[in-house]
Amino acid sequence: MIFAEFEKQVNGIVVGFGTQHHAMFNILSGAAEPAGLLPVQMPANMQTVEMQFEDVPHDMEPHFASEGNKYDFAYGLSWKGVISDARTNKYKKSKTPAVK
Repeated sequence: MIFAEFEKQVNGIVVGFGTQHHAMFNILSGAAEPAGLLPVQMPANMQTVEMQFEDVPHDMEPHFASEGNKYDFAYGLSWKGVISDARTNKYKKSKTPAVK
C-alpha cells in the first residue's frame, strides 16, 4: 500500500495485520486504546517497492506522513501519540543503510 497516493484524502488509516474484528471495532468505537506497532515497513512510493529486496529487512525508505510520522518497522501510535518504549527502542533501524 502506498499511503502517499491517498493520505491527503482521508482522516485516518486503520490497518489490521491479522487482528480480530471485534478488537478492531473496540478501537474504532473508542472502547479500547490502539497500541500496536507496525510489523513491516510502509513504503514511501512505488519506486521504493520495486527496488526493495524481499529477503533483506529494513531495506526501503518508509513513508513520511504529512504530520511528520515515519511509517517504519515497529512504529506505532496510541491516543497519547507516538509509542516510544522498550519495544520501539529494540527495533529501531540502524543508521547503516542496506547494501544494494
